[in-house]
Amino acid sequence: MADTDAVPARTWDELVRQVGEPKDVLESLDELPLFFAACEGPDLIVVATNAASRAAYGKREPVGKPVADFAFTMVGQELLENYYRVFTEGKPFSAAAWRLNIDPSDPDSEIFINLAVNPWRYPDGRMRGIITWGFDVTQEILAQRTAEARAAGAEQRLAQAEQVVLDLQRNLLPGALPVLPQARLAAQYVVASTELQAGGDWFDAVPVGSGRVALVVGDVVGHGAAAAAAMAQLRTILHEALQSGQPLADAVDRLDRFAATAPSTRAATVCVAVLDPADGTLTWTARAHPPPLICAADQTVRYLRDGHGDPLGVGGSPTAPATTTLGPGEVLLLYTDGLIERPGETLDDGLVRLARVTAAAAGTHGRTVPTSLPDRLCSLTVERITRTSYADDVTVLAAHRLPACAPPLVLDGPARSDELAGLRDAVGSWLDALGGRREDHLALTLAAYEAAANVVDHAYHHQTRDGGQPGRLRLHATLDNDGRVTIQVGDDGRWRAPDGTGGGRGLALMRACTDDLRLDHRHTGTTVTLRRSIVHPTVIGQTHATRPEPGPAPHSFDVAITRRDPTVLSVRGPLDATTVHLLRTALTTHAAPGLVLDLTDVTFLASAGVQLLHEWVARDALRLVAPATSTAHQTLGLAALESLVAGPAAG
Repeated sequence: MADTDAVPARTWDELVRQVGEPKDVLESLDELPLFFAACEGPDLIVVATNAASRAAYGKREPVGKPVADFAFTMVGQELLENYYRVFTEGKPFSAAAWRLNIDPSDPDSEIFINLAVNPWRYPDGRMRGIITWGFDVTQEILAQRTAEARAAGAEQRLAQAEQVVLDLQRNLLPGALPVLPQARLAAQYVVASTELQAGGDWFDAVPVGSGRVALVVGDVVGHGAAAAAAMAQLRTILHEALQSGQPLADAVDRLDRFAATAPSTRAATVCVAVLDPADGTLTWTARAHPPPLICAADQTVRYLRDGHGDPLGVGGSPTAPATTTLGPGEVLLLYTDGLIERPGETLDDGLVRLARVTAAAAGTHGRTVPTSLPDRLCSLTVERITRTSYADDVTVLAAHRLPACAPPLVLDGPARSDELAGLRDAVGSWLDALGGRREDHLALTLAAYEAAANVVDHAYHHQTRDGGQPGRLRLHATLDNDGRVTIQVGDDGRWRAPDGTGGGRGLALMRACTDDLRLDHRHTGTTVTLRRSIVHPTVIGQTHATRPEPGPAPHSFDVAITRRDPTVLSVRGPLDATTVHLLRTALTTHAAPGLVLDLTDVTFLASAGVQLLHEWVARDALRLVAPATSTAHQTLGLAALESLVAGPAAG
């Protein structure tokens, strides 16, 4: 509370003359369109606030209470912690576009604020408290990110020098991690803020048989080309040792012996953990590396302090691996010391901060926060800890043990064209739940659709031709322990090869979309088996964790004129066997020299649509426009027809 001996020597009348009538001051303060609060004493007791602040926190009445009582949800978001730091150190703090989740369990409570926190002093200079104010800039930030995403990817917005460094790291680090039936993985690397050089951090995830996966995070001393080269050597040696089936201790001992052969690899640190998602067995060893962190489903956290030894290559004694159990729903977090080191702080301070931030991140949900728990932990821990200051590279690798294996997808229905959209959606939703890359999702959905469309078009032709009912179409999809999806599409009909009257692209697309395609023709029916390994992309470089903008309704299709002279037709929705006739009609109706077809908003492009586009472009009757990131462009690339796409429609 206030120190009455330190009250300024001004009289009440003088204050009123200088500041204004109390009623007017209070009313104007309450009308300010910004968050305002004044807090007093080491406990930061709220002594003044305004309507905007109260509204943000559910219209609570904070006056007379510690700020932590009414802003407790800010714990772990590194904002409340900075309030106390301003009081303790007497130095102001400010932040721009600071993500804040008022209620971490409610995605709609996420806001972005521009904030300032200043020391509040008595006339003699002693600390009295803090004064903080800020503006809600959520709409501006969301609009800015949407515009940036449409104009170019986040990577394209980096400065050229930084881009070179990140490109180098991308070539040295895994661009993707395996997708496993009972574990979800995520990783993020951020280059040091003070040294724009390649670094020595590395991470890896290596399937080692029987459904187990080895998780690795390491750190080579120093920065620059030498450190990056040493890192690449160590990563390769360890990856090969683990992949060949060597036990954890033997693989690390081999890495230790190699590290001793050169000054650039000596004294590197590493943490290797082997996880069996089926029963949760976790075996790990750390060589002078920060301890692994486990975050439980209830947001409690714990460090693994056992299994630690000396740095690599310095002649230390071998360290026996330690073992524990990763429970269902728990997440293992491996990281480098760049995440916990700060000038003027101990490592224990950094570990406490990481535990606090990780726990808060696990319960955070927002419009721009990843829904996948390991992605969320990687994104928010890096964002919240590094957004004020960090001096070294930061690497985080997270493994989430799922409560149960990903279930197979089983579909069985009539082989009719009106069933294909539902099948496509079911396959897409199943793949979404697995968390693979967008290109994996697109390729497998397209391959499954084409296989199913072949059943509809060919398997029961003899039955439908004679007026009979179509037979059954069956689909079975699984994800195996090596991260490979297998989709089988079967029927009970007779195989009928394409007749050469305009079709035939479906089978070529299926081959382009898969690692392996097999056709099994029997008198009892045909089974198409499609296989493709799917992976989850890593994040190399600081990035916004934004979710994609919602696209058009999956089954809504239209073709509209969006520009004249030349005429530009824009297609929106799925272009497949059920809608291709609508596009053919529109092209015929509006055929004219210079006709442009904009495919930006095409949500699905099947072989029937590819065939139509190829026909019209081949006749020089059409110019196609599709951004490189669009579904249409990527599908045409799979069909080796990306050359059909011209430049932008506008000009």
